[in-house]
Amino acid sequence: MSRPAVSIIAEAAQGYEGDPFVARLLVRAAAAGQADMVKFQLVYADELATPEYPYYGLFKQLEMPDQAWGRVVEEAHQAKLGVVFDVYGLASLRVALALGADAVKIHATDFFNEPLADAALVQVPRVFFSTGGITADEVDAFLARHAAAGDRLTLLYGFQAEPTALEDNHLRRLTSLRARFPRLALGFMDHADGEVDEAGWLGVLAVALGATVIEKHVTLDRALKLEDSMSALTAAELGRYVARVRAAEAALGTADLALTPAETAYRNRAIKVVVAARPLEAGATLAAADVRLLRTVREQDRAVFRRPEEVSGRRLARALARGQAIHPEDLA
Repeated sequence: MSRPAVSIIAEAAQGYEGDPFVARLLVRAAAAGQADMVKFQLVYADELATPEYPYYGLFKQLEMPDQAWGRVVEEAHQAKLGVVFDVYGLASLRVALALGADAVKIHATDFFNEPLADAALVQVPRVFFSTGGITADEVDAFLARHAAAGDRLTLLYGFQAEPTALEDNHLRRLTSLRARFPRLALGFMDHADGEVDEAGWLGVLAVALGATVIEKHVTLDRALKLEDSMSALTAAELGRYVARVRAAEAALGTADLALTPAETAYRNRAIKVVVAARPLEAGATLAAADVRLLRTVREQDRAVFRRPEEVSGRRLARALARGQAIHPEDLA
């Protein structure tokens, strides 16, 4: 079975800061970085927090008219990017569907919002759900309640610590999650500090451990200090990140243990074969001293022997020169 392709989500998150033009610029950055999808948080303050919550005012500033979001989605689709929205309730889910979202994500903040999960899994073909701060037993219970969702669900592992320290990623858990939920699509939310070296390769390691979705923040320029920029890459950096993930995906190849054509060609070049140790006459019965294992020029598609015992005691049907490979048809 071939390995599923890795999908890369450029996470614009709240980086648009309620400005439709900035949102469209983030779409262009995602496209320039060769992402597969771009994701925004579709925020309505009253759906997310009470007015007393410290960031309620910020959430209000993030609200944009549906028409403005429509232009963002249109630009993304013109750039051949899928569009994903974080939704925080039934209202934002309805808007995401009306806008033509390709997928939605249920943030960890809404992990226990059953009406939202129920509605999303009925109406949206692809649903990502975040497990940051969620226990494995809680994931088990969630999957049991939504067993009918099948391959529409993707578990996204990771959390945002603004940014997340390297040692807090615990990527070995991806292997544990794969073993515990073998039929569930698995992804990784990469929140490494955009300024540090691992921001360029952490997703590659996640792919090697079984992730088939990688989410990485994108920003216009970290110097602008837009929302969610601390763990974000610029378009150029994202492009290098995506290229590394694609190279890792290609290098991982298949889990099938059958030799590939390239491996078979190497085998034919590298492994010694049974050859005549000295000139041999037709009719001779081969003994151990008559043969050796050596590399030699081989005729394509002609079978050879790789173990001397395979020819020992056999009679030659024709004479062989010293160093000549022995083929099955050379034996009587």
